Amino acid sequence: MSDQTAIPIPALRSTVRLSDPHTAAALAAADEPLLGLAGGDRPVHLPAGADHVLIATGSGGGTTSVLRALAAQVLARGAELDVLVPGTGAHRWAEHLPHVTYLSTIEAIHDRLLIAAAGLNDGTRQWSGWRGRQVILIEDVTTLVYGLRQYWQHTRPETQLEEAPGIEALVLLLFHGPARGVQILAGNARGDFPGTEGRPVSSLCPTRVLANGGIALWQRVAPEVWPVPPPSIVAGRVHLAMPGRPVTTLQALYLDDREARALARQAPTPGEER
Repeated sequence: MSDQTAIPIPALRSTVRLSDPHTAAALAAADEPLLGLAGGDRPVHLPAGADHVLIATGSGGGTTSVLRALAAQVLARGAELDVLVPGTGAHRWAEHLPHVTYLSTIEAIHDRLLIAAAGLNDGTRQWSGWRGRQVILIEDVTTLVYGLRQYWQHTRPETQLEEAPGIEALVLLLFHGPARGVQILAGNARGDFPGTEGRPVSSLCPTRVLANGGIALWQRVAPEVWPVPPPSIVAGRVHLAMPGRPVTTLQALYLDDREARALARQAPTPGEER
């Protein structure tokens, strides 16, 4: 038994939309992206810094919606965004936007991960706050990992490597990215990462957003939370787990594709700070 207690169920909004007055106030309340509103319209933002974020939800739990809202906000703050969506066609709203690299083929994603990992130690990355930060959006870690392994097996059958280089690069980014201004926003229904066995998920992704997951998922992703909160029929109702803090139930910010694209275009001009 941990020091977590039963989660109170305060009055929560059933939707949090960009056009709502209470949402506008919450967006203006901090420099960090807004996850949503807790009870009493209390804004819940991402923590400062470049720590990775894991979105672990069951089917229909809102992974794509949460990632879309966060990605639009990081673009609006001046970050660079890589969107890795092998074969899914997800997040088309971000395609062709400034400061976005949209990749849907495994070959291109493999090469991009290798470049990002190599850049961790080249001494050329300059970042402060959001400007210069590289954010990598992964819609589905499981699909990505499977694709990277298949790609390497089919293109390099003579290799003696135990793991695909693309996956090794992803692990390096998970371990060392935050200190170099590389932040991953990852959707993962299973809540685990290959090549990181023995490392608690919270040490890789301190910010974890869960919804509609069973006990096994909570035990992998946020074992410190007990009892596990029941699933909700309200779309966008999620739970935020962070080390050393009580779990927070909130209604996630929802942006449709048009809203996300418009918000992302509000990136600061050179010379502005966010």
